[in-house]
Amino acid sequence: MTQNPVYKKILIILFAIVILLLVANIVVTKISDKDEQPKNRASLSGIEIDGLFHTALKNYGFADSWIVKKKLKKISGDSLFATYSVSVPKDVPIQMLILEMKNLFWENDVTIDAEETSTNKISLLKLVSGNKLKLAAEFTYNEELKREFGVISFLVSDLPFDDEDVLIELFKTPELYYAVFIPSAESKKQLNALTKSEKRYAVLLNDDITELDYKLSSNFSEDRILRSLKEIVTVFYSAAFFIVDEKSDLYESKNYAFIQTQLNKRGIVLVSTNKFSTLNSNSLNVDSKFQDFMLSVNKTDEKILLVTADEYLSIVKLVPSYRKIGYKFIYPGDIIIKRQALE
Repeated sequence: MTQNPVYKKILIILFAIVILLLVANIVVTKISDKDEQPKNRASLSGIEIDGLFHTALKNYGFADSWIVKKKLKKISGDSLFATYSVSVPKDVPIQMLILEMKNLFWENDVTIDAEETSTNKISLLKLVSGNKLKLAAEFTYNEELKREFGVISFLVSDLPFDDEDVLIELFKTPELYYAVFIPSAESKKQLNALTKSEKRYAVLLNDDITELDYKLSSNFSEDRILRSLKEIVTVFYSAAFFIVDEKSDLYESKNYAFIQTQLNKRGIVLVSTNKFSTLNSNSLNVDSKFQDFMLSVNKTDEKILLVTADEYLSIVKLVPSYRKIGYKFIYPGDIIIKRQALE
């Protein structure tokens, strides 16, 4: 569907925000590597502080309407540039906003004074530079506010079973995803490691199943297909769901309807790969392809992205920045269950 000009403008703005987030992450890294701030830090003007103040809020997906200029009681000064009333959605801890500002102001002579009204709730923020108050803001939680961004989940295929270091890196990532296993002896061997890492998986049925115990050839009889299916279901019994490659000969064969019936009898959810998005990337443009994909996600979308292990390890570093804006990243099973309930 063609996007209207207003929506395109919003996508461009979001892309710019992602770039700002990456810059902010660099600042965070610097902070983690240093115990003290730089010496001889420069003071900032009111307009410079105001700009970074708004950047911090935009980094968390705040709408302009949530940030309102307002006179605050007992707040005044010749150098005061602006005062604000800021409405905060419940899913954003105010303390995280303060930390974001500290990160952005780390290289400069800016003091952040936050007054607490109760445990972990900051109601008044003062930004001081050159010993002069430049900006103040009141923060108030508003239960009706929501950061409206889409929902994304990951399926990760083509796991490098011959590279233990990469597998360990993949299994240890804290991000939410399901691995995709093609039935094989090697896949079976990796089930314990995956379970110990508290990861789940889905099983992919396609033409790449070569081992006789699991093979589902389009030339096999139904009895032979059934034997392979029973073996697959027995070995990979803990799979979240099964996937079939709609571009495979298996999907086009007369045996597919039989396979579908047998899996349904066993209460196994079978999903076609055409229900998933892909990046279609190469080693040089993975990150940019992922950013393009994220810009295509509407606020009401719930998309499952099928990526290779190499693609996933490249883009996983970008996920925290998008989550910070307000995108939600969940397990693919949660989306599949919801879709099944609606069908």
